[in-house]
Amino acid sequence: MELSNKELGIYLKSIRESLGYSIYDVNRLCHISPSYLSLMENGKRKPSAVILKKLAPIYNINYIDLYEKAGYIDLIESEKLSSNNNNFRYANHNGINTDGLDDNDIEEINRFVEFIRNKKKMKNEGK
Repeated sequence: MELSNKELGIYLKSIRESLGYSIYDVNRLCHISPSYLSLMENGKRKPSAVILKKLAPIYNINYIDLYEKAGYIDLIESEKLSSNNNNFRYANHNGINTDGLDDNDIEEINRFVEFIRNKKKMKNEGK
């Protein structure tokens, strides 16, 4: 379901705040300017697909869901196909046995890997 810019901004802000991140934390994690983030969260700027894809792993959500909420319907099907191929390659190249796992399971593995990366990145930046 497509959201208005204002609704999408409120949604993104609520996720950021629930994770305990400031706008500056998000800036450090994915190099999106604080002013751009503020404009998005206040509904004054629609985030691009590239920005949504950067935010998704930081916010621990699927970027396809963000594309849908932002109205990037035309990108969703091609991204799903590409994502499935990338998930398969990632899992095989990293020695993960994916037998018996469906696409959702593999996506969850990828989200967990991104979560661990971001956690380490935040810890290292805090030193």
